[in-house]
Amino acid sequence: EEGSPRRSLGGEGRGAGAQGPADLALRSPSAAPRVWFVPDALGIVCASATWVLTLSEGVLLLSAWLLPAQRPAYSAVHGSLFHLLASLALASHARTMFTDPGALPVGAPPAPGLAARCPLCGAVQTPGAHHCGVCQRCIRRAHHHCPWVNNCVGEDNRKFFVLFTLYTALGALHVLLLLSAPALRAYARGEWDLQTPVLLRPSLLFLFVVALNGFLFAGLMFTIQIRSILTDPQSQPGEPGQASAWTNLKAVLGPRPSPAWISPFASGGPRAASGPQAVV
Repeated sequence: EEGSPRRSLGGEGRGAGAQGPADLALRSPSAAPRVWFVPDALGIVCASATWVLTLSEGVLLLSAWLLPAQRPAYSAVHGSLFHLLASLALASHARTMFTDPGALPVGAPPAPGLAARCPLCGAVQTPGAHHCGVCQRCIRRAHHHCPWVNNCVGEDNRKFFVLFTLYTALGALHVLLLLSAPALRAYARGEWDLQTPVLLRPSLLFLFVVALNGFLFAGLMFTIQIRSILTDPQSQPGEPGQASAWTNLKAVLGPRPSPAWISPFASGGPRAASGPQAVV
């Protein structure tokens, strides 16, 4: 899944009657689309599964682990922490899925030196833009199309994808530590055996497996994203090869370090306001 966006070949392009996710909004060229949605069946299933698994983690953690412990302070602290992380992860997921990743305008006049048009969607080709066969559009600084968020990860929603992977990994790690702590303490005391609650109760075993997979997947994706951002030579428009790692990070998260960097409710870094990089 990680890597270059999937490109359309031949019949995968915008044939007669084909319609991309932002076509209706583009009928009014002066206004940016308010809601972006990709009508892809696989993406809808994967994105829905992400929500179901995250919500299931919260229900199982409360019902099968925290409440049976009969320790009010313990349950309140860890229940609140997990649900905070899960809420931030789901908010980031929604922002990633419903934010235009940076689709190039279809039918816009070409800028000087950028006369080439995409043969599949008709958008003027710009540096760093790639055509996605799922979104059926050319996306500015596209990184990849991710079915788990049912969208491309591009210039305008990359911050939200980074936060989604970060909060998902932290929430899953929190669950893993909660479930593993009793077994680790027993092992340290020399009392380890296979009769642990996690192995004996199917609900806890399911919770452990979901958390482990979520941590490995989201942690890997977060690492890949951060490495890609820090080493991107073209994160700043018009300055290829000149941007430092710190400049690259600010281009995605925001112009200066602040709580907005880790908030899915605040937009990311500054974008070009005119020219071929203009937001649709």
